[in-house]
Order: sequence, then C-alpha cells, then structure tokens
Amino acid sequence: MDPDDERAGPSGPDRPAPVRADHRRVRWLPVAIAMAAALVMLGAVVVVSDVVAGDTDSGSAIPPAADPAAPDSAATALRDSGADLDTVDCRPAELGPGRESARAYYEDVLACLDRAWRPVLDETGASAEPASVDLSETTSTACGPLPPADRALGLYCDSDRTIHLPYSRLSTAAGEANEPAYLATLAHEYGHHIQALTGVFAEAGNALSDASTSRESEVGRRLELQATCFAGLFLDAARDTSLGDAEQGPAAAVRDFANWSGVESHGGTRLQQRWASTGFTEASVAACDTWGAPASEIGGASDDPSTPQESGAAGEAGAEPSP
Repeated sequence: MDPDDERAGPSGPDRPAPVRADHRRVRWLPVAIAMAAALVMLGAVVVVSDVVAGDTDSGSAIPPAADPAAPDSAATALRDSGADLDTVDCRPAELGPGRESARAYYEDVLACLDRAWRPVLDETGASAEPASVDLSETTSTACGPLPPADRALGLYCDSDRTIHLPYSRLSTAAGEANEPAYLATLAHEYGHHIQALTGVFAEAGNALSDASTSRESEVGRRLELQATCFAGLFLDAARDTSLGDAEQGPAAAVRDFANWSGVESHGGTRLQQRWASTGFTEASVAACDTWGAPASEIGGASDDPSTPQESGAAGEAGAEPSP
C-alpha cells in the first residue's frame, strides 16, 4: 500500500475526487499494498473506499468516531472487546494453476475466514456480512476504476465488500500455485473487510478528511499494519491445519509477509513481518491495536534500510488508507 511522487500524492490519478449529486466532498482513500511475489515484488493491492466523513454505513453498532484512536471509537471498542477468533479447520480446494482453481480455493478460504471472525463481529455488534472475491479481468469496480496492472494487482472495495484480484495480475506476480502468497494476500484483504464491518474503515476516513499529508501517511500505515496483524490472527486460528503449506501450515503464510514490499504506506518490510507475527503469536485482537501503538512501531519505509525509496511498480499508487 508509496513513495511520494507527484503521482502518489493526494491529487494524483489514483486519488480521484468524484462529486456526488448532493455535492458533498468525497474522500477517496486508495492505499497501494505491495504484494508478496515468489521472487520479485511486481505489483500492489490497492484498497479503495468512497467513505465520506460522517456519512457511511459500516455495519457497526458503534457510530464511527472522528479518529480511530479516540476513546469512544469503534477501533477502541474492538481492542477492548476481549473477543477471540474461533479456531477453524480449513480444508479448501487444492490450489492449482488457472483462474477457476484459484477462485475455488479463495471462496473456500473466505468461508473459513467468515467462521473464524464471527465471534468478534458478534461481540462488537457488527453485522457479519461476507466478503466476496473477484478474479475477473475487470477494470471497473463499485469504488471506481481498477488501477493499471503496472500499478496494482487489485483492490478491496468497501462499497460492495469485494476483493478484486484479476487473475492474470496475481498469477504473474506470485505464480499460479504459490499458496502462502495467495493466502497471506487474502487474509490481509479480509482484515480490511473486518475494519469496514466494525467501523474502523469509516473512522480512518474521518481522520483523513482534513489531514495533512504526513498525517494521511501515518493513518494509512496504521490501517494497513492492523490488517496485516488481523491476517496473523486468522492464521493462528487455523494454526493446526495444513492451510498455506502442506508441511508448515499457516506459519508459511505468516513468513510470506517478509516478502512484501516496504513501501511507506505499509510501514516497511520489517514492520509488515512484525505485525503479522504479532497476530500469529499473541492471538489477541487487542494486540493488533496499531492505533494506540507508538510511532516507532508503525514507521514507514524510511525505517527499513532494505527498502528502496524511489517509486516503482511495487510502491506506486495512492498513499492513504482505506487491504
């Protein structure tokens, strides 16, 4: 999810500002997520939301606050809920070459994600809406156009709860049957889905409504790293299965986050791995409270000496939140 150049800034082509019929200002919050490829990082997953500050249907029982870090926020309620994910025995269809195989695999894993996260949604009073995955070669989504292939692998759109991952982009970047990479990507994107259902997504939009560029970048990193931590939580819930790797299980997908690009909006490679491991080892929603974490724990790519600072295919495309 962004080295800063003129194309990645608040007014760049990946941050369109459409005008609705009532002329209220719409905040588009694209975040480029660098994707874990087998050997090289070729693309990004973009999270796009058309959240309007104070005007969103998140499905949460708690009205979105002005900032996720606020004491009365949905993010704080989620942290303090004490809810745990259900342990799940995931047995998805075998991931093989081809779009239909990937679709069957992802749909089975999504059902497993729904089961694992249901107690958390019930505890927080959020509606348990399922997410869907679209592997078609679409270029248009409910949240706007899909960025070009050299800019992003896909996007999560909160308007219709859909993860868009055109198969040609995914298979080129990660290979046709790289299960740890596919699983890490889906679990992270589902983390954004949980943020959308619980109201965290809307609160991030509120926090960004009049934020400075530096504040936008910070909110983006906190949102992305929390989604990665949520991925770790799910992988822990499926720990005793072969999901992710026949011999190493979900731990292989946790390690795959070390391959993700260190673009600033995602906190850098080191912190991606750290937060994925935090969710996996601490198994607590409270442990994924990136909103209360000190700045040193959500720093950008500049904190990772292994991360190049120039823009490129893995780091381009908008720089702020709304996996």
